[in-house]
Amino acid sequence: MENVITRIVKIEKQGSEEVEKSELEYRKKIDAHKGVLEEKKTRECALIIAAGNQRLEQAITEAKKHLEAKRSEAISDNKKLYQDSSLNEAIKEKLISILLTI
Repeated sequence: MENVITRIVKIEKQGSEEVEKSELEYRKKIDAHKGVLEEKKTRECALIIAAGNQRLEQAITEAKKHLEAKRSEAISDNKKLYQDSSLNEAIKEKLISILLTI
């Protein structure tokens, strides 16, 4: 009977050691996989940020071009107003009539 108990204890000890060994191996694999996933996450975040920055730069460039076009248009319109002699005469007449009514 003692021999059977000794065998059972020995088998349980071997089983326990195998379980611990397997747990340790899987823990190492899980940790390694976590590291790979963290690196992938870091790379993906960097790509997303870079793409966002690129879109932002493109939007700013487009806005600057649009603003410059509007500015040039406004300058051109102002020059036309100053060069229109009939409009200048009409404005002078309006101003004179306003001043004379005061």
